Amino acid sequence: MCHYDRAFFPEWCGDAILDDHVTYDTMVRMAGTYSEIPQAFKAIADKFGWTHIVLVSDDEESDDRSTTSICWYGAKPFEQVFGDSENYTFTWLRLAKRPTDKQLDHILQQIRSQTRGS
Repeated sequence: MCHYDRAFFPEWCGDAILDDHVTYDTMVRMAGTYSEIPQAFKAIADKFGWTHIVLVSDDEESDDRSTTSICWYGAKPFEQVFGDSENYTFTWLRLAKRPTDKQLDHILQQIRSQTRGS
C-alpha cells in the first residue's frame, strides 16, 4: 500500500515480517473486538476526512462462502459501520484463499480506482 501512499490497517496481524517499518511504512496495527475495530477506524477516517473506504479480506465471495470464517467475522462489522452510511463509499473486496498474481493486480487496480488519487 505504500506504493500508492495509502494507509494499511491489518487487523490482528501478528506476523513479525510486517515489523519492517521501512518496507511497510504506511502500516498501522490495530487490535480490539470485532465491533470495536471498525469504530476505531471510523474515528481515524473522520479525523483525516477519509470518505472512500476499501476493505480487503481473504474471504472469497461465493455462494458457498462460510460465515464462520474469522475473516468474515472481522470484516462484517466494517460493512455495518461504513456500508449503510451516506457519508462514506464502502467497498469490500474479497480475495481467494491463494490469489494469483493476476487476481492481486486486479484487486490493486480496484483499490486505486476507488480511493483518493484515482
